[in-house]
Amino acid sequence: MMQKALSGWQGWDAPLATKPVVIEALSGGRTNCSFLVESGICRAVVRINAENSQSLGIDRQRESEIRAQLQPVGCVPRTLFASEEFLVSEYVSGRCWQSSDLEHKTNLENISILLKKIQSISLPEKIIKRNYLVYCQNYIQQLPRLVQALEKPFIDELLETAHTIDQGNWTPVISHHDLVPENIIESRDRLFLLDWEYAAYGHPAIDFLRIQGDDYSESDGPSIKLLQQGMDRLWCLLQEHKEGAAGGTF
Repeated sequence: MMQKALSGWQGWDAPLATKPVVIEALSGGRTNCSFLVESGICRAVVRINAENSQSLGIDRQRESEIRAQLQPVGCVPRTLFASEEFLVSEYVSGRCWQSSDLEHKTNLENISILLKKIQSISLPEKIIKRNYLVYCQNYIQQLPRLVQALEKPFIDELLETAHTIDQGNWTPVISHHDLVPENIIESRDRLFLLDWEYAAYGHPAIDFLRIQGDDYSESDGPSIKLLQQGMDRLWCLLQEHKEGAAGGTF
């Protein structure tokens, strides 16, 4: 797949004189494989999309749409090429945040300001609002029945919470949905947010709760926290199932 991605280099939105070469594999991705490539002075990141993207609730077309909407804000690397199979984006050199960075007041203020800018982006009239109940059900239905039975109390509570949130009176915004510190890069006094593949037009509180944790004090905090932690747990359960099935041990 990497050779296929590189073979189309002349169609990338970048001034390349020669075919890029792979410099190194990039660590940290939980879903896909990414590589740093180089052609002359131009560097880019090639992300090979996971084959089970759809089962994980990932919509590549929606991701591209949201990345395009974010370009004027300057918080995402520029997209050089995108398809269902891979994404090529501008390489951003900088320092990747760690959990400890979210303990500093200035950092929290800066990322909060950026999130407010993102959430102020005017959205097209015809968008698909994230239905958290359907999203969770997609994960649950892929789990073996034994796992579903063992996890029934957790699943029932999560589905009830998701349904309640879906029925709430909130306006959808661009939501990252996976805003962990590893997806935040500080470069020349600017913040870049990476890995928008789980992004959707979702609840405005979910990204703020991710970065503020227990300090998030809005009234919807407990239910959003339960939803967020529940979706994280479903993701882990599904990954464990897939890995176990591949190894014949599940």
